Amino acid sequence: MTKQILIMGLLTGLLGLFGCDSKPKEKSDKEQFEEILNDSRVNSKEVGEREGIKYFQYMENGKTGFRDLDGNIVIKAIYESAEMFSEGFSAIQVGKKWGLIDESGKYIIEPKFEYLGSVHSGLASYRANDKYGFVDITGQEKIKPQFDWVDEFSEGFCVVRNDKGKHGYIDTTGKIIIDFQFQYANKFENGQAKFELNNLWGAIDKTGKIVEEATHKYATR
Repeated sequence: MTKQILIMGLLTGLLGLFGCDSKPKEKSDKEQFEEILNDSRVNSKEVGEREGIKYFQYMENGKTGFRDLDGNIVIKAIYESAEMFSEGFSAIQVGKKWGLIDESGKYIIEPKFEYLGSVHSGLASYRANDKYGFVDITGQEKIKPQFDWVDEFSEGFCVVRNDKGKHGYIDTTGKIIIDFQFQYANKFENGQAKFELNNLWGAIDKTGKIVEEATHKYATR
């Protein structure tokens, strides 16, 4: 009995010694992101109900899928990447191509695009030859790729950037509504949008009229 206690004591001491010297394996950025995304405290039912979210993303073995607010898997993790559902659709990446699925996981647009953004106002941004345009939910081009960067539509307008680095706004037909003039610009909310000019921030209405002069040093983008 005394011998067994002695051996156990030696083993405990050795484990403690090695345990102190050994360092936990550092997790990659992707592993850390996966851990956070799967944390129910982050993507909780309370958050989903408050924000009107039906499905949360989850990750398994580096792939992305969706679960409902109770944690039940509704779409298996088979995508390299997947946008949050918007207007009932999610832009997903399979291999190096992007497509669009509905809430049942059915392909609405087969993966064929270099990049596809989330759907807003019935339109999703897409990239071709390093330029951005928009397609509808059938994959039909509605606004040809011509911009260096685009945001998403909000209140019928979308911030876009030209090849000179200036930002302006287009409508859902692709018509330039507010000319390229801003250093940076935000999407419209409640009829107004913040803009940056000469490193100062102000606000405009939907006609492009300045409703708040650019005198503020900082603004939340």
